[in-house]
Amino acid sequence: MQSFCCNKKDYEGLPFNFCGGYIGFIGYNLKVECGAAFNRHISSSPDACFFFADNFVVIDHHNGDVYVMSLCEVDRTSFWLDDTVKKLLGLQASAAKVVKENELLSALASPFKAGFASQKSRDQYLEDVEKCLTYIKDGQSYELCLTTQLRKKISNLGPFNLYMGLREKNPAPYAAWLNFSKEKLSICCSSPERFLQLDRNGILEAKPIKGTAARGLSKEEDERLKELLRHSKKDQAENLMIVDLLRNDLGRVCEPGSVDVPSLMDVETYATVHTMVSTVRGKRRADVSPVECVRTAFPGGSMTGAPKLRSMEILDSLENCSRGIYSGSIGYFSINSTFDLNVVIRTVVMHDGEASIGAGGAVVALSKPEDEYEEMILKTLAPIRAIMECEASASAFVDQ
Repeated sequence: MQSFCCNKKDYEGLPFNFCGGYIGFIGYNLKVECGAAFNRHISSSPDACFFFADNFVVIDHHNGDVYVMSLCEVDRTSFWLDDTVKKLLGLQASAAKVVKENELLSALASPFKAGFASQKSRDQYLEDVEKCLTYIKDGQSYELCLTTQLRKKISNLGPFNLYMGLREKNPAPYAAWLNFSKEKLSICCSSPERFLQLDRNGILEAKPIKGTAARGLSKEEDERLKELLRHSKKDQAENLMIVDLLRNDLGRVCEPGSVDVPSLMDVETYATVHTMVSTVRGKRRADVSPVECVRTAFPGGSMTGAPKLRSMEILDSLENCSRGIYSGSIGYFSINSTFDLNVVIRTVVMHDGEASIGAGGAVVALSKPEDEYEEMILKTLAPIRAIMECEASASAFVDQ
């Protein structure tokens, strides 16, 4: 990546940052390359996978434009470009399916009724929250993002069909689908959270999410729950501590005095949840590489707690399995020195015939164990609903 050479004129005027480069994911266990002392648990899936995208199609959903792009040597024509343009022009438009806002809420299922098994029982999870509260009371941490994994054996489940169902039911700004067939690995992600972005102007941006509430079944209830989240002291504390952590992370790689918080504790709404989101920005120092920016801030503070290094040590001692890809990041590193990476949440990881969903929540001094458990379950519902519908469709197809 350090050897990338790109002429500014090649991408001038494009309304997006990606101009070809590496696309893939960084797993949570790569924290050991970013300051963490050790990994107590080994992931069964790769710690990172990337591929180089030199031919690609970009769809601008805002303006309705499509860009067909290819990286090639000067004075050489890409036959892929002409062939792809012909194929795109021959496509037939399809009608978008409209999903009613509360359609998902009306039929949410328990993950356990859907056949998922948790790495930890309810009682174990509650006990771990209590342990987190003890660590916080003893001054070992201010906030601990405790997580667990839910797993289920799967067969005849098309990963891309699953992703399309997940995207339809739970649309999110940092969604992604990745397939690494040699690794028997597919990732269906509907993440609402940006970990870190570096744009062409050298601006770094993080958009941490801390604070989550369920949607209501009526407009009135939905608005009430949204306002309860907005004014929740516990959720405000969660969010503010991670904003401070990210201000510190960005301050280590940004120009002095450039780090600011243009948006603090906004509430955003998605298919199954309301979330509290803040925005942290800064101007990258010229002597710091894009990779160093990521190394300094990874993993995202919203998935660890604060202070980050000690919190990760505590969480490794409490959690009984590797987080794997969950809590890591999916995104790209472009040849023009930009990057954009999400936080891997609200995600189904399909690997070696098994589907896994990671979920958790931040424990702070004001946390109640029962509430933390319910929040963890809430965060699994959209991915689980997508799996159930995909399984039902596959079964119906086989029966025909």
